[in-house]
Amino acid sequence: MVGFVGSCGSWGVGGRTGKRIEKCGRVGCGVGGSRLAGVRMVDTQSFERTAKLQTRDFDYVIVGAGAAGCVLANRLSEDGKKSVLLLEAGKADDKLYIHIPLGFPYLCGSDVDWRYSSEPEDKLDGRRLYFPRGKVLGGSHAISVMLYHRGSARDYEVWEDDFGADGWGPKDVLPYFKKTEDQERGPSTFHGVGGPLRVSDLRFVNPMATSFLKACKKMGLKENKDFNDWSVDQEGFGTFQVTQRDGSRETPSTSYLRAALGRRNVTVETGVTVEKVELEESELGGDSPYVATGVTVINKNGYREQIRARHEVILAGGAFASPQLLMLSGIGPAEDLQSLGIPVKVELDGVGQNLQDHASALISYSSKDPMNDKKKNRVFYSEATGKSLRNLAQYFVLGGGPLTSNMCEAGGFFRTDPEYESPDLQLRFVPFYSEPDPYFSMGDFASAGNYLNNKANRPAGFTVQSVTARPYSTGSVSLSSTDVRQAPSINANWLSDDRDLKTIVEGLKTIRKIVAMPEFEDYRGDEAYPGGDKVSDEDLAAYVKESCHTANALIGTCRMGRTSDPEAVR
Repeated sequence: MVGFVGSCGSWGVGGRTGKRIEKCGRVGCGVGGSRLAGVRMVDTQSFERTAKLQTRDFDYVIVGAGAAGCVLANRLSEDGKKSVLLLEAGKADDKLYIHIPLGFPYLCGSDVDWRYSSEPEDKLDGRRLYFPRGKVLGGSHAISVMLYHRGSARDYEVWEDDFGADGWGPKDVLPYFKKTEDQERGPSTFHGVGGPLRVSDLRFVNPMATSFLKACKKMGLKENKDFNDWSVDQEGFGTFQVTQRDGSRETPSTSYLRAALGRRNVTVETGVTVEKVELEESELGGDSPYVATGVTVINKNGYREQIRARHEVILAGGAFASPQLLMLSGIGPAEDLQSLGIPVKVELDGVGQNLQDHASALISYSSKDPMNDKKKNRVFYSEATGKSLRNLAQYFVLGGGPLTSNMCEAGGFFRTDPEYESPDLQLRFVPFYSEPDPYFSMGDFASAGNYLNNKANRPAGFTVQSVTARPYSTGSVSLSSTDVRQAPSINANWLSDDRDLKTIVEGLKTIRKIVAMPEFEDYRGDEAYPGGDKVSDEDLAAYVKESCHTANALIGTCRMGRTSDPEAVR
């Protein structure tokens, strides 16, 4: 057996021991060398400047310092006996806006974002989709909106029963969720305390978000006070819990990795690009004739280096980078590899297949009283948000106030068809006026200056997203080049299954019903997008196709499964 892959694109391959990697989750991406305060890290600039760098040896080499990479660096180094090298392509997570929850607009499109884009999408009139992915310690969690959702128990039953992911059923994964968690609400059957990852209630809830919750209740929708309580159905509306500690963003880096950085057997390097996994013929037999023995990297000075792994190489690069590295190493669909002249070491057709994401579209409304809403911090990402001394003092002194907001504070999960086994729709309320592409709108705000001198003068209003909670459409990731520095070819294939389009359209119609409730009377101005003239299902479907955007939960390109499953990567 060459290796084991998590459902989110994390891959572990056995080294000379032939052992299999532990379970791991979704991550950001990368490899690399820098220095963090109070941390033993290696700066690759200190390496001898020679044409060929010396080969180094570690017990474990982990590629990618997102969720899985940070967790594994912590867990594998706990006994102090095994040396662990964690490689990250991005930089240290010392950017201020990473840690300020409402700093999200300053992260997308920045130097801590890979800024991936898809190929022209057939079902979206040839549009290319933008996918923000974290290029920093902490991975994509460092640039996300911090929502803490595990999914429902039924999701894990499907993994185990339908896809052969033994050991991933609800009863198997729950103890690990609880072990991970430091739940603000205290321990319970479904929550734990004392773990590395802080899970908190919001320290600030926007008055508009409160109106959204009141409107949902007035409509007779079900309330859900804990979306991660598996004793009840996930359906319902409520406020979301977030991964924050004392009002600041909590990431795999600030939780798991930081706890491991004082260990002498842990080395973290940033700014390095992993070119491929080195494979050698195995003497152990089994499913594969090869074992992974190390990686070839380009350090931040541009020199190539080989790093040997005495036990395991673990790819934790996420839904784009992990399949890319596997294919560059000769593991993947044979025909695709051969077309680029890459020798096929292990033919695995599932590498890069089964890409899934939450497609979403929005309805945006202008404020009824825009100047007053800005003045009272009812709308976010206005030129007034970060200039308020009150807001700044609340955040930096008390760890509270609007700057602690994760932006989408309230929402819920719903069924657009009562026959569906699980909710297919998520709604997310955002107190921010947005054009149909929210990434354009946030970029427009961020480009107008930092919080202290921002001159954006954006319209005031609010937005509600309609999100496919459990999409049916699947896409793929393939190589565009034999050069790892060239982004892979991404075909999201959104809306290829009509059920996803129907879910989003039904969600838009539900949003209009909620916002029409009297609880929004003080805030609701005109509908800006798509506009009140778009009323038929056909009009709304056309709007979705021309405007849908990612809700950032990319998974599936190296998924688990039975040996008989042609799309399983194992």
